[in-house]
Amino acid sequence: MIFLGLFIFFVCMFAYLRHKSTAAEEAAAESFWNRENEANHTRRKDISGLPYITIPLADFPMGIYDNPELKKYEETLQSLAGQKILNLSGKTNTDLKLEYGVANLETLSACDENYTTLCRTIYEYAECLKKLGHDEEAVRILECGIACGSDHSGNYRMLADYYLKARDSAALDRLLASARALESPRQSAIVAMLEEKVNA
Repeated sequence: MIFLGLFIFFVCMFAYLRHKSTAAEEAAAESFWNRENEANHTRRKDISGLPYITIPLADFPMGIYDNPELKKYEETLQSLAGQKILNLSGKTNTDLKLEYGVANLETLSACDENYTTLCRTIYEYAECLKKLGHDEEAVRILECGIACGSDHSGNYRMLADYYLKARDSAALDRLLASARALESPRQSAIVAMLEEKVNA
């Protein structure tokens, strides 16, 4: 009789929890579609004043070293320099439509894609420079990546290794502060990686 009572209790508890979970999922779905509907009816807003990123090509060692891999990255950077670039990390399409209007979504998505390409290219360009023995130029490139808010973990790792080797504690502190200020899903992992290096 006791076992039957326990069985009925667990069945009822399971049914209750399942119902609660289903209700929560339905509420979340309804909230999402309400926001999406509102976003799809948001009027176009002026995006000319957004913080577009300018690539400081004059500070880069463009064309100085005769290397086909470097040339490939330099061509990518030159191409990006003629396009609009925005760091929209952490914002969903719904967020963008609500904030700037549905008509701007395609433009903003392209700006965000350019930003992703920029961050990846900066890291790969610096990595290639380092491989060729041009450490100071590599660091200058990587620091530009940090300045534009890159969340590429390799960017932070390479700079941290350089600063540790140079025993530049002030630069390390600035790098860690930049990582902590990131608005990115990768922020906590990057901070943890840097703290591990600093405390090793």
